[in-house]
Amino acid sequence: MTNLTNQQIEEIVDKVIKKVWERVLTFGVVLVAAFILVSLELNKAKADEKTITPTEFKDAIVNIPSAVSEFGKSEWEKTKEYQAESWADMKAQFISTKEKITNLFVKK
Repeated sequence: MTNLTNQQIEEIVDKVIKKVWERVLTFGVVLVAAFILVSLELNKAKADEKTITPTEFKDAIVNIPSAVSEFGKSEWEKTKEYQAESWADMKAQFISTKEKITNLFVKK
């Protein structure tokens, strides 16, 4: 059986706490998004001076996961596009830097 040092125990506890907080924050973000979506739907109904029926309220609640999912997908696509552009830019910068360095060692 291996005895762990206090530092190792602290590192393990820190990792566990970090993972728990990540999950808590993820759940919290989903709850906040759900609350915002429901609030927006209710405010939209008030702005139209229309009363919301129980069926409409149920539909709004049921549609929250798909709305959050669609938002996540669109953000994921934006991120992938940004990363592709960034990598292309980085590649061009790397080639330019490589050429400059290579030209330093070429005799004229």
